[in-house]
Amino acid sequence: MRYTVIIFLLVSNLSNGQSVGFFTQYRPLADSLSKVYNIPTCVILGVSYLESGGGVSTVAKRLNNHFGIVGNCNFEVSKYKSRYRYYSKPEDSYVAFCELVSRKKFYPLLKGSSDEKKWVRSIASTGYAADANKWTAAVMRIINTKCH
Repeated sequence: MRYTVIIFLLVSNLSNGQSVGFFTQYRPLADSLSKVYNIPTCVILGVSYLESGGGVSTVAKRLNNHFGIVGNCNFEVSKYKSRYRYYSKPEDSYVAFCELVSRKKFYPLLKGSSDEKKWVRSIASTGYAADANKWTAAVMRIINTKCH
């Protein structure tokens, strides 16, 4: 229930100005990574937007982690204790996400596909989200309403 409320708030309560700014800021990066990794731009942006609360979550702001990637926080550099990985800049988390996805078993089958829903379902099915169905629906809602 808590996860559903958080998703609802993220998707519905963030202002259009904030979401437009987020997509304007990170689209060029996502476009370039899409060309390198053959992952649809809107999949990259949709996951990032959801996981980072539009770039304003604590993990996004303090750790430059827009994807909720778990790992070494590097306390000496970040000054924060967290289970989430620290990146020196947000762009590094985008590259890490694409590298993470490119190591998954489904990647060779979907590489180059423009079917965003298949991508999001496949990412969710690898354990990326606690509730794969709700997470998939939330990311697809973001993609359909904010990315296109």
